[in-house]
Amino acid sequence: MKVLITGGTGFLGYNLYQFLRRAREDAKEHVGIDVHNLELWVYSRRTGSDILDYEKLSEAIKGMDLVYHLAAQTHVDFSIRGDIAEKQHFIDTNTKGTLNVLMACLTYGVKLVHVSTSEVYGTNQNPGEPMTEDHPLLGQAGTYAVSKVAGDLLCRMAYMTEGQDVVIARPFNLFGPHQSMEKLIPRFINLASCGEPLTIYGDGEQRRDYLYAHDAARALWALSQAPAGTIVNIGTENSYSINELSEVIIKACGSKGLFVHAAGFSARPAEVQELNGSYQKLMALTGWRPETDIETGIEKCVDWYTSNGYIAPPDILNAG
Repeated sequence: MKVLITGGTGFLGYNLYQFLRRAREDAKEHVGIDVHNLELWVYSRRTGSDILDYEKLSEAIKGMDLVYHLAAQTHVDFSIRGDIAEKQHFIDTNTKGTLNVLMACLTYGVKLVHVSTSEVYGTNQNPGEPMTEDHPLLGQAGTYAVSKVAGDLLCRMAYMTEGQDVVIARPFNLFGPHQSMEKLIPRFINLASCGEPLTIYGDGEQRRDYLYAHDAARALWALSQAPAGTIVNIGTENSYSINELSEVIIKACGSKGLFVHAAGFSARPAEVQELNGSYQKLMALTGWRPETDIETGIEKCVDWYTSNGYIAPPDILNAG
């Protein structure tokens, strides 16, 4: 099987690539799929390839059996507070780029697993209940969420109008090794490890469903065999407030530091109050379930960053 990963040098792309490499040697990793002849390619701006270059993209997709589309601009704060060029880049990459990937896959008859996001949902309309795939798409977190909603719907449209072999995966809040410092968890681990306070904006009661990257990679590989038109969440059915997460990080770091609420600073505009993803549909389809709880995942992250150091935030306009 020939597999191309767009965005393969990004956070989840890197974790998926490493997972698939290990899968060739570890029978426990391959979810019942023959991986002995698995061939992997990465398509990323960091390696000189841009999904907005349709001709180059098409040549890369031609001859593949499966494309995982992970190339995206992902940071919510940048998509809200960035300048016009940064906001436009979210739209270009996440919407126009997704259309390019769809059309190239359609042209060459290649199966596509499109990696969307839980941010397409906006805040949970039934607080406390895991969000299913039937939750309305009410993306509210800046041009990131809006552009991902558009990409998600483009994939749904391609299946409905063309019968295209496309699967939509909606992972919840990802964390794990190799995540860069603009994201909350590595930033808080760095602060706690240095004995510095963890600064929280707003009341810290906004809740997220934290999904370990290795678990997400397992789910994406299982979805390589999913029927065309499948739409599934990848979540854990557990959510944690930022305050609770901070306590877990401080404990894992052995820190005596505290988290503090920044005086005069409210939560970001259009803050999503709760994300909590049901995995029941995914489990029924593939047998997948989350394996890494938040405490174990944070401990693994602390060990990894302690050994490997921290990763600088990407340049929004020049990386992806």
